[in-house]
Amino acid sequence: MNNSVKYITLFLPLMLAFFLQGDPVLSYMTAWIGSFILLYLSLTGFIAPLPTDLPIVQQLMRPVFIIQVIFCGFNFCSSIFFFLDALGMRDYVWTKNYYVDIRKIDKIAEAQRYYLLGHISLLVGMYSRSINLVKQKYRVREDLDWSTFLLGFTVLIFIASFITRFIPGLSQIAEQCRNLFFLSGTYAFCYAIIKKDKSLIFFAGLLYFYSFFSTLISGFKEPVIVSILLVCIFMYPYYRRTILIAGLPLIYVCFFVIPIYVNTFRGLVNDGDVTSLTEARDEAITKTLESKESNWDFLTGRLSEIGMFTTYIESTPKRIPYYGTKLVEQALIVLVPRIAWKDKPVTEELVMQRVFDAGVVSSLAKVSAKPMYIVDGYLSGGLFGIMLSLFLYGYALQWMCGIAESWFGGYFLGTAIMFNGLFPILWRGLSFEFLLNTVLYSFLTLWLFQRLLYTYNFLEKIHDDSPDSAIL
Repeated sequence: MNNSVKYITLFLPLMLAFFLQGDPVLSYMTAWIGSFILLYLSLTGFIAPLPTDLPIVQQLMRPVFIIQVIFCGFNFCSSIFFFLDALGMRDYVWTKNYYVDIRKIDKIAEAQRYYLLGHISLLVGMYSRSINLVKQKYRVREDLDWSTFLLGFTVLIFIASFITRFIPGLSQIAEQCRNLFFLSGTYAFCYAIIKKDKSLIFFAGLLYFYSFFSTLISGFKEPVIVSILLVCIFMYPYYRRTILIAGLPLIYVCFFVIPIYVNTFRGLVNDGDVTSLTEARDEAITKTLESKESNWDFLTGRLSEIGMFTTYIESTPKRIPYYGTKLVEQALIVLVPRIAWKDKPVTEELVMQRVFDAGVVSSLAKVSAKPMYIVDGYLSGGLFGIMLSLFLYGYALQWMCGIAESWFGGYFLGTAIMFNGLFPILWRGLSFEFLLNTVLYSFLTLWLFQRLLYTYNFLEKIHDDSPDSAIL
């Protein structure tokens, strides 16, 4: 089958979903299932061959795997609970004599079709850059002791994250170092277990659990879930049966226990009933274990943002014209350092203005409800805006991942640690202004780390007549 026919295959579920739009329930389900079909087609190599330098289970941190699963799973596939709620389901039980608002169902189906279009465009962008191997310009020194390197690198990143947060103007660097420490520490801990290095297990374990318990006082559920997810991804190739057996309990913890914990933790902190975050964490854990609270509100609200997307669809372009290039222009403005422009607009205010204008939340509410990347694509130009923005997203993912592998000697250091450690914002996506700003400065940090590792002989340049080398 030639490539053009394979690409047409990606659009078949979308064409069917649009054909069925007269029946919003069928249209929604077709579009929702369509994303799973795309996942299958891409993760099995049907559309384009997958990289062959490693077994598939050992390259799950590459964009076609982890970012597609998380980004598409969160943005496009999590809407099912909101959809079922609109049909009358409450706490996994159908409500009797429930009045179904067919207009609301129609808007949900329309939003899901846009999600599927975004998913297709993301894949086309990734394939346009090629998901296969890139030529490495550098390799990790052959005599490098990986156990010592991973532990030392993680410790140094931790120190850098601690120091930079006290230096004015380096808040972004501090955040990037925290993310990189989190990723590197998790990988070092898993690597120690795989290699059965007892001393490394102890020290790397201290770093990992320090990071894990720090996420418990962050007040956010995503870092806790990601911390668990990463361990499973790193350990799965070597302990498949154990991870599969632990899979269901871990899914339960991530989507049933952690949301209740986070809500309880935030309530304790906001009410001022505790004297420290640590006390709030411990009390929240205790109350969560004793709680019989349902997580339905989390599944229908916080997990999925399709409800807000339907509000944007209702307001744009009927009441508010498409923004055109305005959001991109605002994203470029945000790139200017505040030290060079003291009166630069506040990014949060720029983003929230379109949220208020669309009526997603009231301007009097003290909440942050920033639109996701695909929403900004829609607001910029409807269907064309979604297609272009998601195409560029997929293309940029592959390009930056390729740069990381080329600079850092391949998958393990380049993709698994550096790319995913410095660009975690790409796992979920965010509004144009926050995304472009974070990606640009993360890329500069990526270059800085490459120069440091090369200068101190952890990396060596590959000459044109030298064969490419694998790290492990």
